[in-house]
Amino acid sequence: MPELSSGYRRYALGLLTLVFTLIYLDRGLIILLLQPIKEDLHLSDTQLGFLTGVAFGLFYATLGLPIARWADRGNRARITSVAIGLWGATLMLCLFITSFFQLVAARVAAAVGESGCMPPTYSLLGDYFPRPAERARAMAVYWLGNPLGLLASFVLGGWLNDHYGWRKTFLLMGLPAAVVGVLVKLTLAEPRAGASRESVTQRPLPALSEVLITLWRQRSARHLSLAVILLWTMGGGMAPWYAAFMIRSHGMHTAELGVWLGLIFGFGGMMGILSGGYIASRWFGSNERDQMRSSAITVGLLVPCFTLFLLLPGRYEALLALTPLAVVFNFFLGPSFALMQRLVVDDMRATTLAVVMLFANLIGLGAAPQLVGIFSDLLAPAFGVNSLRYAMLAVSLVALWSAYHFWRAGESVKEDLESLAHPLPQS
Repeated sequence: MPELSSGYRRYALGLLTLVFTLIYLDRGLIILLLQPIKEDLHLSDTQLGFLTGVAFGLFYATLGLPIARWADRGNRARITSVAIGLWGATLMLCLFITSFFQLVAARVAAAVGESGCMPPTYSLLGDYFPRPAERARAMAVYWLGNPLGLLASFVLGGWLNDHYGWRKTFLLMGLPAAVVGVLVKLTLAEPRAGASRESVTQRPLPALSEVLITLWRQRSARHLSLAVILLWTMGGGMAPWYAAFMIRSHGMHTAELGVWLGLIFGFGGMMGILSGGYIASRWFGSNERDQMRSSAITVGLLVPCFTLFLLLPGRYEALLALTPLAVVFNFFLGPSFALMQRLVVDDMRATTLAVVMLFANLIGLGAAPQLVGIFSDLLAPAFGVNSLRYAMLAVSLVALWSAYHFWRAGESVKEDLESLAHPLPQS
């Protein structure tokens, strides 16, 4: 890899973080604008669940693995440029949507674009920042794209929707992607460009069946994987419905609600990311069992927080109860993924994460929002406008199931780590 200046690497980190921020604009926009879209296109909650779940999550999850493999071989800057361009074009074309099926096509195209952004940008950061300490700092900056994207989409998207409507909001929010795509194509260096073909070609990833068997047989890895998948399921199932719930049950408008959700998920997410890793390493750095038990307790506390959010009569009291959720969802995910890498051998780490996230996204981004929508429609004859409230309350209980698996992961994590450090001799 040619030597890159520190100034250029900082520029590259900023550009890659901007790409990551942009793709999270879409997540926040669809959450915030779900209710206006429902009213304009006369959709049911089951249809909304399909839009935010299966239509997006299925393609996003399943395309992640092949695109990651492509990124391991191809020009990552070019892949990122094409993907972010496709994503931006999809948002801009929402200006012409007039039916449910057109909106489904738009969500599928957005999923394709987003799934092509994270694998290559995440991989590029590893080359730009090869030393462990600087890579950790770079990754922390990169992951700030998540809350920054939500902050921008909620605050700016709410204002734009109130003034121009949801179609023009998508159009205007998609425009920056065209500029960013060109910048990535023209200014982002591919470190592999000067390498030989042999050095670029790496050992094939382990077969998925081998990874699945390993994850299932090792107790701590099995329980940690299930905990993450379940937590992603609960979070993914609830996320598209926050704004719709506040609009229906508390009569809020998108402009005001966008500011509140932007502050809660933006600054709360940043607080969780920046403080979670520090506290976990500072307090429990050498005690993985306590890391997992702390995760279990914290995740279990999500249920009373959701109960308050959904049942408190006042809008501002409900939003106040929502605030800790943004911190908690970002607090222990980093340490959990770091531990997951340590629980498998080196040549299985990337595939392990890909497999876990495949299931997490298929269920969390695919089935879970659909499930909330179906529950809401089924409960509507009995509870009317409050049907969404009780559908979300039922799904929030999945957090207790996730907490159980976090706790079980802590029971055997010390022994499993020791067995990897001192493997038994082959007979």
